[in-house]
Formats: sequence, structure tokens, C-alpha cells
Amino acid sequence: MSAPETARRSLALSASAEPRFWWHRLPRSNYVPPIFASLSDDEWQLMEDWFAETTRQNLIGECVVPIMSLLHGVVMGSGIQRIVQLGTHAGYSSLLLGFYLRQMHARHGFFCFEIDEPLCRFAREWLERAGLAEVVRVELRSSLDPASPGLARDYLGGAPELVFLDSSHEYRQTLNEIEAWYPALAAGGLIVLHDTSEFAASFDVTGEGGVRRALQEWRKSHPEVEVISLNHNVPAMETPGMVYQDFCGVGLIQKPV
Repeated sequence: MSAPETARRSLALSASAEPRFWWHRLPRSNYVPPIFASLSDDEWQLMEDWFAETTRQNLIGECVVPIMSLLHGVVMGSGIQRIVQLGTHAGYSSLLLGFYLRQMHARHGFFCFEIDEPLCRFAREWLERAGLAEVVRVELRSSLDPASPGLARDYLGGAPELVFLDSSHEYRQTLNEIEAWYPALAAGGLIVLHDTSEFAASFDVTGEGGVRRALQEWRKSHPEVEVISLNHNVPAMETPGMVYQDFCGVGLIQKPV
């Protein structure tokens, strides 16, 4: 991406009043983060079109810049080419991670699950439009279907190196997803969980404590596993004082080698 084009897009994002672009209005955020700066002009134009269309259809619910930046750094910094995502929504992270995998010359690198048929169809259409059909597959299926880990492994050509869990936000389902996918994870692999904070526990429609409680309970029952949760005690939609600028929090589980 050219320097003038990068500057123009940075200004456009920071000037937008849309709540979804809150990160770009933070102090010291007057630059294009690497998750976007690494895109080609065609890829960035597609993302602009995707933002416009999801706004028009009210399909807002994508990951924020901090967690996508974490994923970008881990994936591209370590050459990770076998990724599973539980919960696809409208395809934002599938598109971005698909672009990164394509830069890494990976094929069949990303397998996603989505249970909502219209959202699944929407994500597939945009991935096709982006030319990522040979890199990313979106499966209309529950991540808790007993066949799901095998389908992902067959597509990826091996056990997933990274599982990104960003699905229902419900306590019980999240706990079941960790239990189902941890055994399927490659040795040394990572499970990354979004929405692990106290604030994000409110996303659990069952009112049972959300991802935060699920991760806490799983950690207690698996003391031999390395687990970290960032911003887990953040109670509200605020970022002052937080070095990791995501009030929804993130959790990391690493499977021992």
C-alpha cells in the first residue's frame, strides 16, 4: 500500500463516528495498524466494501484491532498455517487471516465453523470475492459436532496449531468447546479465546458467567497447562490504564509439547 493511500485510510478511520472504529480514535492511534497496513490496495478496498455492506445490513460484531493484532503477530511471526475458528459471524477475521495466510503461501490454512446459515452464506460470498476459496473454508456446522475436529484436521492436513474461540459467549458452550478442541490441538498449539473479561461476561444470554467463568473453571481443573487471561477483571467498556487496549479481554491456552 502506498504511503499517501495509507495516510488517507488512517484519517478516514479516525474521523469516522461509527462505534465500531473506536480504536482509531484513541490517543496514539493516529496510524494504520499492521493488520491493515500489510494489505494490498485490492485487499484494503475489499475490506472497505465489507465494512460498508455490514453497516448497511447491521451485521456489526467483528473482532477489535487489539485481538486481531495479537492474532496477526502470532500467526505471521511464527508461520502458523493450520488455524480453526469457532464462530465466524460475517467473516471479518476470516478475511483478514485469509489474507495473511495467502501472503504466507498457505493453502487450506483456515477452517471456520458457523451455525447461522445466512451468516455462513454471507461470509462464503465475501471469501470467494476476495479470492480466498483455496485458503479458507467456512463450514455450516456446530463446532461441538463430534465430526467437527476430524473435518478440520482433514482440510488443514494436520492438527490445528491455533484455535480461535469466538462463538456463543455462553459459559456452558465455551467450556464444552475448550474440552472438545483441546485434545484436537497440536502439541505446543494455542487456543485463543476472545471476551474473557468481567465486562464481556454480560454477553452470555444465559447469565451464567460467559467465557470468563468457563476459562477460570477449565484452568482450575488443568493446573498443568499454561493459561493466561488479559483484562479479565475489567468491569466496563473502558480502556484507560490498560496496556492491552481491549476491554473484552483475551485468554491464551498453550498445550504442552
